[in-house]
Amino acid sequence: MTSPHPLPDQWAINVNPVANLAILTLLDADGIHRDIGFHPLTAPGTAQRTVHTLAEITDPGLRASAQKLIDTFYQRTARARANADAFGTVVPDQQHLFDRVRSELPGTTVDLGIDDEALTIVLKLTATGPTAAGLLALTNRWPGTTSPTGLAYGVAQDLADGMLTVTFDQPHAEKFLTWYRDQP
Repeated sequence: MTSPHPLPDQWAINVNPVANLAILTLLDADGIHRDIGFHPLTAPGTAQRTVHTLAEITDPGLRASAQKLIDTFYQRTARARANADAFGTVVPDQQHLFDRVRSELPGTTVDLGIDDEALTIVLKLTATGPTAAGLLALTNRWPGTTSPTGLAYGVAQDLADGMLTVTFDQPHAEKFLTWYRDQP
């Protein structure tokens, strides 16, 4: 069994009782919400407060729920990091490929993000005007963009006010960039 993870330095947990439930919010050093958890059947008289150590939580059940929140945060962070590392392994030349997209389709923005639920990489390519047509042509050349029923699951296209955004989940982003690497 692994030892419990500590509350990160200068982080806090906000305890907010609502009816017979406590909402636990993990806050980073800047006060930004990082994760949320719940503790059922909170004892009457539990006051809203922010704690900076688990020792400040005297109720053992509530403290266990706070520890679970911290552990879950560390697990999610590790999973996101592992997925990002896997992406970097499959596409080690990603910066070169992103620069190439921007060079071939001037004005295109390339953004990497994290899917908050799946904790995987998300690739977004966005272009406007004539460049949007070029981006659409590029992504439509890739055989993985479509399936027999339309867009492939994991690939989304959104056209609004002359702006095209193409979003790829991690497996499709990896496949698209691997394909793009070999294009003339």
